[in-house]
Amino acid sequence: MLFYHLYGQGQHYELRWQSADIQHYSFSISLNDTTDIIYGDAEITVLFKEPVKTFTLDLADKDEIGKGMVISSITEDGQEVSFSHHDNMLNIIINPGLSNKTRKYRVMYSGIPSNGLIISKNKFGDRTFFGDNWPDRAHNWIPCVDHPSDKATVEFKVSAPGHYRVIANGRMVEEITLDNQYKFTHWQAEIPLPTKVMVIGVARFAVENVINDLNVPVSTWVYPQNAGEGFRDYRIAGEPLEFFIRHIGPYPFTKLANVQSTTLYGGMENAGNIFYHERLVTGRQQQEGIITHEIAHQWFGDAVTEANWHHLWLSEGFATYLTDLYMENKYGKELFRKGMERERSTVIRYAGRNYSPVIDTTITDYRDLLNANSYEKGAWFLHMLRKELGDDLFWKCLQSFYKEYQYGNALTDDFQQIVESLSGKDLDYYFIQWLYNPGHPILDVNWEQKKSRIDIEIEQIQKGPAFIFSLEFELAFRDGSHRIERVMVNQSLEKFTLPVNMKVEQVIPDPEVWLLFEVNGGR
Repeated sequence: MLFYHLYGQGQHYELRWQSADIQHYSFSISLNDTTDIIYGDAEITVLFKEPVKTFTLDLADKDEIGKGMVISSITEDGQEVSFSHHDNMLNIIINPGLSNKTRKYRVMYSGIPSNGLIISKNKFGDRTFFGDNWPDRAHNWIPCVDHPSDKATVEFKVSAPGHYRVIANGRMVEEITLDNQYKFTHWQAEIPLPTKVMVIGVARFAVENVINDLNVPVSTWVYPQNAGEGFRDYRIAGEPLEFFIRHIGPYPFTKLANVQSTTLYGGMENAGNIFYHERLVTGRQQQEGIITHEIAHQWFGDAVTEANWHHLWLSEGFATYLTDLYMENKYGKELFRKGMERERSTVIRYAGRNYSPVIDTTITDYRDLLNANSYEKGAWFLHMLRKELGDDLFWKCLQSFYKEYQYGNALTDDFQQIVESLSGKDLDYYFIQWLYNPGHPILDVNWEQKKSRIDIEIEQIQKGPAFIFSLEFELAFRDGSHRIERVMVNQSLEKFTLPVNMKVEQVIPDPEVWLLFEVNGGR
């Protein structure tokens, strides 16, 4: 995800997960052009892991300005069940059943969404409806467990005025015109998804099906007024799609639709139908980085989903670095290194303002996770891991992690176990210092040549414990030649002696851009 505005509220889901697991959502949504009221009919299939007398869904109740949802009824097998609805929680009172029992509930509701489903006008003045759920805003328009750990299959059955077209997750089951000039559109996703990427988009769309050799249906959905520009911009999606299929594994969903949208974010990786901010369409194909980032999320973020928001780097860090790798493959190492230098500078600036770890369990407002730690530092962790493992083993680790947790959830420990198993290395210190501890190495580097040797002193001056890392130096000699040396740094102060046979003009730390660090001073 690439973002403009941020929302979120910390919530705790561990106790709910112990007793119930959502298996499937079927949402029937009725939209109109007269009011912003939506009418919902939700069928929710729940697997109860233990006998319970109540279970809870997230659903916004009506607020002081009249926005939010009102429940008209809840039934099980046609029988009314009792419930309470307050503080954005829908508590359903049920008769206890057996463990491992699947039950289905039907929730009838209506209201004006305060968030989550954005009902507005696009830049051309046309009315639009777009799901915009990240991080936990789905409950503003659909009853659900609004947390990434409870993935479920989903279908959307949308009734809307006939001049609209509807895009949603999965495959289109049917699209029919009703007698009252409304259109009914049914989309169904048969792969479990987190609620953050369960969406619909309803607007006047021009649609282009993009021909490719990847056996993946690819399409572009843009506003008719800029159809030519939008079709041109999103045709480049095939290149990153092919790159990730080749390097990670088969595309995980039934289609890839790139959708112009009137939403809050620059890009949102909704599974199988990515929403991009409407103003990104220019016709000049300037958004290759955003498109690549969101397509990478189809593997990491959507198919493999962080089990807890504090491990968001498994989504955003992966998508950021996979975009870097795509750019390296397409444009070469020099552009790639410059990109990594920019990302390193971003991490350093952020650490100066907010000294915190990548996995920061103190955060309760999810919007605070949309930061350089989750994105750029997560990417830099993977970059350094690639150097540690070598390219072949690095890609094998990503492929194995994806294969193991595809369509499920994972935490950082799960990725660490994959890497350690395949590499045969104990990398506990490595994950702790870069992900669980804050900061990065800040170095004073001094050197002095004494005839046929050069003495290099490296001192770590950052607050906190010393980092363990390897560091390359480029020795630049008077005759214009160069030599790369690599040393292992294990302590706050390290001294190294290297043989030389001519005058050294310059010692350059990390010439190939493989270490997340900053130089404080020295010669």
